[in-house]
Amino acid sequence: MKTILLILAFFGISVTYACADPVVIATEGKARQSIVIAAEASDIVKQHAQTLAEHLQKITEARFEITTGNGTAGIVVGLATDFPQFAEDDALRSMATTDRENYLLRSHTNGLLLLGSTELAVRHAVWDLLHRIGYRQYFPGKHWEIVPRKRDVSLDVDTLEKPSYLARRIWYGYGAWDYAKEPYREWCEKNRCVAGVELNSGHAYDGILHRNKNAFAEHPEYLGLVKSERRSTKFCIANPNLRMLIAADALAQFAADPSRHSISIDPSDGGGWCECAECAKLGSITDRAVTLANTVADAVTAKYPDKLIGMYAYNEHSPPPNLKVHPSVVISVATSFIHGGFTVDQLMDGWSKQATMLGIREYYSVNTWDRDLPGSARGGDIEYLRSTIPHFHERHARFLSAESSDNWGPNGLGYYLAARMLWDVREADKTDALTAEFLANCFGAAREPMAQFYELLNSRRNKKQLCDDLVGRMYRALHDARGRTSDVAVHARLDDLTLYTRYAELWLDYSTAKDAARQSAFELLIRHAYRMRTTMMIHTLGLYRDLHHRDRSVEIPAGAEWNSPVSKNPWKSEAPFTRDELSVMSRDGIANRKLLDFDSVAFSHDLVRPTALKLPAVKTGNMGSYSRQPRIYHTWVDNTPQKLPFTVKGGVIYANRGVTKLDLYPLLEAEGKSVAHAEVEPDQNDHQVELTTTFPGLHRIEIVAGGGASATWSENTPMTVESSAEHPARLYTRWTLYFYVPRGTKIVGGFGEGVGSMRDSSGRTVHTFDGKPDYYSVPVPPGEDGKLWSFYSCAGDKTLMTVPPFLARNTAELLLPREVVEKDASP
Repeated sequence: MKTILLILAFFGISVTYACADPVVIATEGKARQSIVIAAEASDIVKQHAQTLAEHLQKITEARFEITTGNGTAGIVVGLATDFPQFAEDDALRSMATTDRENYLLRSHTNGLLLLGSTELAVRHAVWDLLHRIGYRQYFPGKHWEIVPRKRDVSLDVDTLEKPSYLARRIWYGYGAWDYAKEPYREWCEKNRCVAGVELNSGHAYDGILHRNKNAFAEHPEYLGLVKSERRSTKFCIANPNLRMLIAADALAQFAADPSRHSISIDPSDGGGWCECAECAKLGSITDRAVTLANTVADAVTAKYPDKLIGMYAYNEHSPPPNLKVHPSVVISVATSFIHGGFTVDQLMDGWSKQATMLGIREYYSVNTWDRDLPGSARGGDIEYLRSTIPHFHERHARFLSAESSDNWGPNGLGYYLAARMLWDVREADKTDALTAEFLANCFGAAREPMAQFYELLNSRRNKKQLCDDLVGRMYRALHDARGRTSDVAVHARLDDLTLYTRYAELWLDYSTAKDAARQSAFELLIRHAYRMRTTMMIHTLGLYRDLHHRDRSVEIPAGAEWNSPVSKNPWKSEAPFTRDELSVMSRDGIANRKLLDFDSVAFSHDLVRPTALKLPAVKTGNMGSYSRQPRIYHTWVDNTPQKLPFTVKGGVIYANRGVTKLDLYPLLEAEGKSVAHAEVEPDQNDHQVELTTTFPGLHRIEIVAGGGASATWSENTPMTVESSAEHPARLYTRWTLYFYVPRGTKIVGGFGEGVGSMRDSSGRTVHTFDGKPDYYSVPVPPGEDGKLWSFYSCAGDKTLMTVPPFLARNTAELLLPREVVEKDASP
């Protein structure tokens, strides 16, 4: 009966097993089980058994013998087919490709079964067993390996494991430098963060062109027609001979390597789609890409029925198609670079109607976007990870490929948690417990200050901006942690994170420096980044190779290039950091990076007209030229029904990111629904729009502009935007807006980046923003509370943390929290 149940389970049929009996693995540092493999075990299975024996010895101090046997006793490691009493000899050979990672862990009084459907599954089983008895590899490298010391080990387990996602890839966008390749590979294996099904989905057209350059030279008509020239790598997909060539190329790839699971047929990056009349007849850009993918899939599956074809839903071919997708084509929806104004959910829904299998192309960290800074990447945003990974799975995604970086300083905890969730999406409900375990295992008695440290790193939604205050808090948390423990292993991890904090500090100095000082700061940054590279806290390779290409104000001198050898490179040093150097970093960081001198104040969003405050009229300011992200305006309606007219221009930045959408939400609408909706084409022309409401009081207007939008309204119409730490206004080009300083306020504090000034009610400049991102603290002079102040001729975000964070062009357009108005209007 167990044989039948095991086979059914391996085929994905849910099976409930009886409670397992516990097995004693070691007592008092002595092995109570041997590790058993089949006499015919493969060399790879033998390696997995050896790995298990070595790590059990590290944990228990016991030596575990590896023997051959029939599987009735001992810790049995191997394929289910290696042991006939558990599976028929060829029971798993007909298993689908997508079942190749399943494995069984089952304890019984005489031993423990670790049986996998493939050698890969056996490896997963070994690391899962070690995880269950306390072994961890949180980040790559020896510093972040946790080997528990347990002379007594027993286990009670009965589980058939199968991954939620069939491919779970967290990969480095700029690749791994030599020192990082092996630690990264080991981390992936130990955390089962690999591709059980190797889905190739990367841009493929250029590779096809290269492999078939003679054919394209003979047939220029195969290339896409752009401006009357046959020169585009997007191909002329309407040409049937072109499609036959690419199908033959796919067959040749599988013939050259029959073990490969898939090939990609994703278009090359960028635009340049064929403009010929025949291609236009195929339909949308997406329809053309799918037409070619379907042709390839038909040819491939006729000869290789278990192979897959990969393609992204990305860029111009991100919108869902109008035709069915071949069942063997896997569409991986990109979470960035989306065209047509779609959300990720809308894309997934649309593609699900046409395609059988979906994946996700994620961006956990892109070095050129986040530069390994605190709280700047999705990979460090635990809330994002624990919401999206199960959400995408619920919407039928079974492959996830996340571009990431070798930056375990800001994102390591997020990467570890993502790996757990990608194997089992139910782990999303345990991220708090997993984080607590990480802090306890890695920092012991120092876990409390390190919880504060990771809170500074791991939230994009409520993150602190990179500034003196943030860097100072990071240094202080590490200093506090170091003083709470003498554990050498913990201190090694704190050293890694101190070097990361120093990197963030140097980046702050570099990013805010100008002229000659900027070049000096750049050199210090690169020198430090290279010297700390083996910690893998930051992606030194990506930074060193790329940064100077994007910042033309700095340069790398001849001989100091990223690929120049250490022996000849004046910027490269492989000298380890000394204890004195680390101590000086911490001491100086605490001394030089001052903390805020104010506490933030919370205000409600119950906004009203501040008429009772009798604020004087002021000269009307402006909200900048356009919005890029969704913009929320708060408005007020006295008399109903009322029409709210706007002049809206869509596609201000990009004309291919979809229409601009406007929705009106009254606070009094019981179900929170929009009562008026309008759309504007992204044609960069002014359009007159009216939103009508029958509700009085507070309303919220949401303007979603896929390609950027500008909106104007009648002067003195209440129209207020929030600019808090949680919701900065995101105003572009120069802007001037007013805010209210309540009675009794002693300090106007917040965060500012970009230039401009703050003025009190008399128009006197009380603070000048010099462009350096930092918190500001402005004392309120006597008699200047209970007044309107302004941000004048500003660029960049300015947030308010001690006064109501609401901005408007003038007095009549300003709304304020009800509690502030009632308090300040009272005698």
